[in-house]
Amino acid sequence: MVLKIGFTLSVRCAMYLNFLLREMTHLRYYVPIIEEGNRRGIKSRFLITPSRKYNCPLKHHSVCEDIMNRYNIEAYDGKKKVEGVLFINENSGLEYTKNVMSENCKLVVTTYQTDFTESYSKYYDEADYIMMPSKNIANYYNLHNDKNLYLGITKYDEPIDKQSVYEKYTNIDKKKKKVLLMWPKYRDLHKFPIDIIRNFNELGWQVLVKTRGKDPVSKETTRDLEDNGNCVFYDNWYPHTTQELLEISDLVVNCGSTTIEECVMHEVPIINFDIKPEIRHGQVKKHRVTHSYLYDYDFCLDLKALDTSFSTQKLKEMIDGIFSKDLITAFKKCKKEWLYDHKNTCKHLLDVILS
Repeated sequence: MVLKIGFTLSVRCAMYLNFLLREMTHLRYYVPIIEEGNRRGIKSRFLITPSRKYNCPLKHHSVCEDIMNRYNIEAYDGKKKVEGVLFINENSGLEYTKNVMSENCKLVVTTYQTDFTESYSKYYDEADYIMMPSKNIANYYNLHNDKNLYLGITKYDEPIDKQSVYEKYTNIDKKKKKVLLMWPKYRDLHKFPIDIIRNFNELGWQVLVKTRGKDPVSKETTRDLEDNGNCVFYDNWYPHTTQELLEISDLVVNCGSTTIEECVMHEVPIINFDIKPEIRHGQVKKHRVTHSYLYDYDFCLDLKALDTSFSTQKLKEMIDGIFSKDLITAFKKCKKEWLYDHKNTCKHLLDVILS
């Protein structure tokens, strides 16, 4: 069932860019496309459906309304089938498409990080176009097909202004070096060397902890972090909080998450702790760490754990070692080999699907 959540639809043009919004995290991929449509005089509208997850749009009504007002997005009223183009995000909402699409409507699937490694076959037959990060990545996972578009990832079309980030998050200290620490899943927390936060503080760094609603930081840990001048952030949905924090961070501590892609695109070096288990949800994962190829560059120090002799001085030596490398060349090489230059992705996308 596609729901209307209190917005009024008024038809002003014959063709729409339609977006199935089932999770708030999809906004980072959709809004840049919507902005390009606005520049062309093409209206956009949301087909809002429940996911019942922590990021369900029905749980964030006011945020949806603000986004829709800000970008002049209308709401699908469910009275007739949609024409033009329908965008969906992979692995989320494909079952709704047959009920809402007209025969001449094109279906475009936007991929989400590396979910395509497990979900690609579910939407390949129905899709007219599938947005993949790059041809080399598609080839790596043996998913190169004629329906794939290799135009980049839409969320990187949006520039992020550092000064605006500081104005938005007033608890971030401009004067200190900052490390963005991606909080581990609860499943992996016991393997993460959490004391490294104290080591960063002893070096005079501010630690920006980024987590998600499904992996909350405990109240006690949050209080301890903030008492020591650090910060804890959850998603604000749009703009993407992680991308905002990357723009003002000097270093990232990661735990094998696909945030590595965002680190590369924003050119922030990484200390990674490879703690992901091979078996998850009772299954052995074919690709234990997706985007594993992005870790094989000088901008990344890839570790399993910290030995018992680890100290603040050793952390300083690690950091100095990373920043002694030619990081500019390393990021440029990685992007060329695995990702995309991301110049006008949304423009090229609409040029293709509307031709």
